[in-house]
Amino acid sequence: MTLIFLDFDGVLRRKTAPLYNLENHLVRSFEEQMRQFTEVKIVITSSWREVYKLRKLQSLFTEDIGERIVGLTPISNSREGYYRHREVLAYLRRQSDAESRWLAIDDDAEHYPQDAPVLLVDPQLGLDALNTERLRLWLTVNS
Repeated sequence: MTLIFLDFDGVLRRKTAPLYNLENHLVRSFEEQMRQFTEVKIVITSSWREVYKLRKLQSLFTEDIGERIVGLTPISNSREGYYRHREVLAYLRRQSDAESRWLAIDDDAEHYPQDAPVLLVDPQLGLDALNTERLRLWLTVNS
């Protein structure tokens, strides 16, 4: 199985956009890529998971993509070091998906070690055309 661990802020909502509002053009671009790789599942790593339940987060996407959002990473007790990476690994252990191929999409390099599979996005641009192409290439090779 191939999993995408998805952050929202800085990825589907640029840092300059209003809080708790995904930007439609960034969401649609992400969804277009996901439609080309129907076996890929999505797990939310965004801090939004601390405010909203899974069902609400799924509803932010079109139905076909929302139903492929299969979970939320657990929330780490410590925000030190590579805490998002630890949360991803905890999710994989909990789901017995340790062998899954995965890619995190995030805007903060400090959330993951350098050798982790991360598509690092400029938070001023979000998941723009260049990063969408990088995502497509990774999925082509890894799914």
